[in-house]
Amino acid sequence: MRKGLGAIRDRLLSSRQAWSQTLSRATSSRRHQFPHLGFSPNQVLALRFRAKNELQKEKHRLPFRLAASVRSARLPILTFQAWLARQDLSSEAELATAVAAKKPLEWTDTLNSLAARGWSQDHIDHWIWILSAEDGDARVQRLVSTQRHNPIFVLFFLLRKDETFRKAESVSLLIQHISRHYIAPTANPSKVGLNPKMFLTVTQFRILMQRLIYHAKNTHPPYIVLIARLIGDYIKSIPYDPHHTHHRTDYHDQCAIYNAALSGLKTFSPNRPLANMEYNWRAQKFLLAMSDSLRRPLIINKASYQSIRQVLIGLKKSGKERAVALRYAKSWPPYRQDFDGRDTKRTIEDDMSRSAKAGVLMKEAGYPEDEYDRALDALGGISEGSPTIQTRSLPPKQWKDEKEDLNIYSNWAMNVRATRNAQEAWRVFNRFAEKTGLAPNFQIYNEMFVKLQASPVDPDPSSDLLPGDSRESFPVHDANYSQYEVARLSPPTVSELYADLMNHGIKPQGHGLHSLVIHARSIEEGLRYLEDSGIPSDTIKSLALFQQPSYATLRKVPLLCFNSYIKLLCRLQPNRRGHEMLGSNELQPIRHAISLVSTRLHSRSVEGMTFRPPWYSILRALPRAHIAIKNGPVAENDLEALTLFMQVFHSARRCIGYDAELFILLCRVVQKASLSRLMSLPEMARAEAALVPHLPDLLSVITSIFSRLTTPIVEDAPTSFSMSQFQFPLGPPHLHTYMRTLGFLEAKDEMAKVVFWMMDNYKYVDEEANRLTARGHAMIAKTFCAFYAFAGPTLDGEIQQELKNRMDQLIANGGHWSWPTLQEVENYVRADAHGGSEALRRRIITRSSHS
Repeated sequence: MRKGLGAIRDRLLSSRQAWSQTLSRATSSRRHQFPHLGFSPNQVLALRFRAKNELQKEKHRLPFRLAASVRSARLPILTFQAWLARQDLSSEAELATAVAAKKPLEWTDTLNSLAARGWSQDHIDHWIWILSAEDGDARVQRLVSTQRHNPIFVLFFLLRKDETFRKAESVSLLIQHISRHYIAPTANPSKVGLNPKMFLTVTQFRILMQRLIYHAKNTHPPYIVLIARLIGDYIKSIPYDPHHTHHRTDYHDQCAIYNAALSGLKTFSPNRPLANMEYNWRAQKFLLAMSDSLRRPLIINKASYQSIRQVLIGLKKSGKERAVALRYAKSWPPYRQDFDGRDTKRTIEDDMSRSAKAGVLMKEAGYPEDEYDRALDALGGISEGSPTIQTRSLPPKQWKDEKEDLNIYSNWAMNVRATRNAQEAWRVFNRFAEKTGLAPNFQIYNEMFVKLQASPVDPDPSSDLLPGDSRESFPVHDANYSQYEVARLSPPTVSELYADLMNHGIKPQGHGLHSLVIHARSIEEGLRYLEDSGIPSDTIKSLALFQQPSYATLRKVPLLCFNSYIKLLCRLQPNRRGHEMLGSNELQPIRHAISLVSTRLHSRSVEGMTFRPPWYSILRALPRAHIAIKNGPVAENDLEALTLFMQVFHSARRCIGYDAELFILLCRVVQKASLSRLMSLPEMARAEAALVPHLPDLLSVITSIFSRLTTPIVEDAPTSFSMSQFQFPLGPPHLHTYMRTLGFLEAKDEMAKVVFWMMDNYKYVDEEANRLTARGHAMIAKTFCAFYAFAGPTLDGEIQQELKNRMDQLIANGGHWSWPTLQEVENYVRADAHGGSEALRRRIITRSSHS
């Protein structure tokens, strides 16, 4: 059975060499014909379009000249040459000579040969018009603005991995355009008058699919569900694909696309990857359901089973998984136990997580379990064959090919990760070493460093956090141990473990290195970790305080290491110490972080336009409750933090645009500055003094951002799943924070607009609340309380009546929101331990009575 399935698997997926060859044929310049070109035609096109100055043109002078000189009928080469012929090449003499060498008669012969293939000079001009737009979004708009069918190379150009899209609708438009023009309808295309050569071949579609997933995860993760729908349509069209090779059947091609898609759809978003993992699962689930609906369901290979499990371990616990975790949370490992009669009726499978069940299905399909599967077992909640608790996590490292044997370390590392605290992790660390006789590698050390540096879980009894939900450290249950045993089982300190790492000749790397840098006790210690990882010492020295490294120097620091160092600088920015004066060195870290990020992530670089975390680190630090930005009174300090925030905010906006995270951070820093100012004023002056002086346009900035974030994405294509219609979804926490901020800015009309917007988008807001379980609905209730606490005293009677009518209508249509009672509003105001809500309400009432 296993042998037969293995043979099928081998036929389904091409070998690494075959895949490399097909990829080369689809995207390269056929370098065996042009061995000296060095780049694919699309790469040369892209380099030329991005060359905005003479230095960039000179850097790639050779490939430009060779591409201009080559005699080829390939469409990208002809497009490149035609475009060059229109340019002023007076400063590029060699290139001008190469372009002039192609005589008009040669162009005429070339165009005549193109005519036989259905192309003309007009088509080439159209392609140049599309590709020469100022950015990726504009290129997409030009592509879809006409109903012309363009060659595949135009799509590949627009979907390059170094392309960036600021607008989510660009990816949506591309998906729709591909669906309409490049995929054969389910009915035989020859019967509807379509040219079969217009459609994507299997190889082309695999490449296009990978690139669409790449851009969707970076731009708008929910779109991978739309991509899954596109993949499903393509799979159904394959029987009518005239380009399939004769040695493979259409069913094999369907299976190849299906498995490539399931594997590709595990790719997680670089921004909030775990939070967005639900879209990966929706996409995979769509394809699984599509396969079941076919007359002959498609075969799932082992890599696809593993990909499904990798996605499932990143999901929040389901209701059943939470119930299991609640019962077994206080014992470790939390082996299955029968506590009552209901438990005795449960099977082992009833306690398994979804990821563990997928692993069982994989084995039932005949695929043998290996060390990587056992690593997934550990995260999925299977420990030595017994169901335990799922650990929500990104996928573990998977070693492949000749390094596949190293997956035993991934298994070891995930067993360390799937523990509740450093003590339990240390036992697993040692137990595996004794069991296998192996010395730990960097993966194992990484997991131990993370455990040693994990924050303790919030002791709040109302918290619903369970083991495996996050990286926080849960309490140690060691009451039954003697003091000697507790000391014997205690883990080492970070310094002791790091010394052990270095003694074994292992360089710090990966997320363990990042954790070490972020939690370093000083800037010097953080820089030492980076230097030990292999970054040149002169580069390390340039990162110190009061240094101003160049962009070229900062590029030598790996991007994630750079981000870790920025986090360290923000963490080391001190808190206020009463009236104690802080030295300039102590106040410098966050300003140094701003300087480094502004230099490294400028708006003209791909990194600058796509990499968000360093900006987030700085903008999360500035709203911190007691952060010290300058010496002096609290109100002045917090106003300075707001001023600095706005400077960084505008820089970030130029690079990465707006998003919901930047919006909520802006609201928080405005609240902090306003509250500090309000509480610093004498009681008699609180009604009249401005709360945020020197920033008169702050309200218009915040409201305009909210307006942009709540502008729906143009969405014409239907989908089988509910999709977020906003590029950066706003949930109940954003709405509550925004409502309170508008209260401090005394913008009652804007507050009413928010409530009307929530009612207009009830279904969307309610779905976002459901994603946060009970906390989400509680936050909606708080939003309404904030509205009535700060806008209620000054609302016009007409607005109040309209709000009441709208809520009545919403409830009549099945909605479950309601207005808060006066007591609930009072409780909300009194719940503010700092007294800010009460002070703000008194100010609003006083100002209203004076107006």
